[in-house]
Amino acid sequence: MKRNAFSLIELIFVIVLIGIMSGIGFYMSQPDYARQDAQYTLLKLKEARYRALGYDALDNAGCVTLTQAALSSNETPRHEIKSTITLTPNITTVCFDGMGRPHSGNSVTLNTLLPNELTINFKNGDKNATIRLFSGTGYAIIPCNN
Repeated sequence: MKRNAFSLIELIFVIVLIGIMSGIGFYMSQPDYARQDAQYTLLKLKEARYRALGYDALDNAGCVTLTQAALSSNETPRHEIKSTITLTPNITTVCFDGMGRPHSGNSVTLNTLLPNELTINFKNGDKNATIRLFSGTGYAIIPCNN
């Protein structure tokens, strides 16, 4: 007997496969808010550092407050932080001096230089991202293993 059509079992099998693949695709296309928040905060850190470069070495021209509310209330561009922020060591404001070195708090004195690397962790659901701010140089990165 010559067969000209698909059987009902074959059609159901194809529909189930399409459903499984679309479910996987939908899950994979969810935005990574932790990564987006880390990239935005990294931009704000670099902006503050570059604002401070070239000023008097002990002038606090570039400061950024690393709290969820402060980062979400910046004028331009508007970005709402959706992740939980954890800082190690626990400081909320970082200022940069004229040489680009990071300082803790709102003052830029030799006593407020960061002695160790600052780690900023972002957590949103099961996604994590990290920023490392190096103490001697003020260089900030998002490590590749995030």
